[in-house]
Amino acid sequence: MGTMYKVSQLCQTLALIFLLLTQPSVQCGPGRGSGRRGKPKKLTPLVFKQQVPNVSENTLGASGPAEGKITESDPRYKDLKVNYNPDIVFRDEEGTGEDRIMTQRCKDKLNSLAISVMVRWPGVKLRVTEAYDTDEQHSKDSLHYEGRAVDITTSDRDRAKYGMLARLAVESGFDWVYYQNRGHIHCSVKSDSAAAVHGGGCFDASGQVTLEDGHRIPMSELKIGQRVLTADSNGNLHFSEVMIFLDRRTDHRGLYYTLQTADGGSISLTHSHMIFVSSTNASSDTYSLNKKAIFARDAQVGQYLYRAHETTGHVRLSQIVKIEPGWREGAYAPLTKHGTIVVDDTLASCYGVINSQNIAHMAFVPARWMHTAKNFAKDYLNIDWKQSMPQNGMHWYSKLLFKISPYVLGESLLFQP
Repeated sequence: MGTMYKVSQLCQTLALIFLLLTQPSVQCGPGRGSGRRGKPKKLTPLVFKQQVPNVSENTLGASGPAEGKITESDPRYKDLKVNYNPDIVFRDEEGTGEDRIMTQRCKDKLNSLAISVMVRWPGVKLRVTEAYDTDEQHSKDSLHYEGRAVDITTSDRDRAKYGMLARLAVESGFDWVYYQNRGHIHCSVKSDSAAAVHGGGCFDASGQVTLEDGHRIPMSELKIGQRVLTADSNGNLHFSEVMIFLDRRTDHRGLYYTLQTADGGSISLTHSHMIFVSSTNASSDTYSLNKKAIFARDAQVGQYLYRAHETTGHVRLSQIVKIEPGWREGAYAPLTKHGTIVVDDTLASCYGVINSQNIAHMAFVPARWMHTAKNFAKDYLNIDWKQSMPQNGMHWYSKLLFKISPYVLGESLLFQP
């Protein structure tokens, strides 16, 4: 059984690398096979008072916590968008145009829903009765105050359609949909800053790494070519070169999970970043058997993290005692040769989104080849590719990988928001 699983993993990895190296041939356009459509998905209307997902709106599993009311004097106000989609009817009872104002994510989901409504009911349009609002009529933490929520109906106001309208909203990607009352459907989304960390997992700017000379520096000061503390497959501590940043955003503010351990340590990661855990406090001799890479979102109090113990040159276990979400600055995802990194004295993966350390590590083999080739050209051919300015954003290889991975890997191996 174990051998078959490894063979399956190898096949998936090889297929992924093949697609990376032959990317121009991966298309979504018509052609033999690619243009075929499966059977239409049967949609079930929501029932009165049903919510999807079945959790509170402001929890991390739905639209997430409120970030605070946005007023015209707030710097965040300039990031809100005005929706002029002619296929949507905006009630605008205030006469201010506020019902057209929303975040980019909310606008995208709403425009997608508008298309679904017209396809489902020809001649009928989506109708928005409430979006961004400043009139203090909602609860204190209402996402209407941030442009992250909309109340919707159909243009014909046929209440018999509202259950299906809610289902279409779910299918269009709204992060929380609630058949709130007989008069409208309430929909909301994650903040743009929270949704932005979707291409991969990251650490925040303040996360500390240890350099080969013993100095500790924050993630924001880390540079390509520096060697940082990490661990090999046996749990032995080593220093490994930073080859590239899979993602690096200095101006980002996002939601992070801080995992606190019994020995007083902690590490902060985005929900889609992988962290190594053990379910038992076993000895270091069973490191490779008990170690498991999971998304930070799935970590639980009672599990154990691997903490660096530089005196012994090995990792040791410390139990998670608290998990706390919070907003932090910056987004950094350095890639080392080992594919692991010690941040704030805790061992973590360099990868996110792909729920397999082995497959993710293999998928970045071409990136390692390119790094090796650059070093060869620099050392032996006196060719040096110098970046004109520091990277700010996702690395092009990361973007490519995450675009094509859904074609190769099953949903069970990819992070699901």
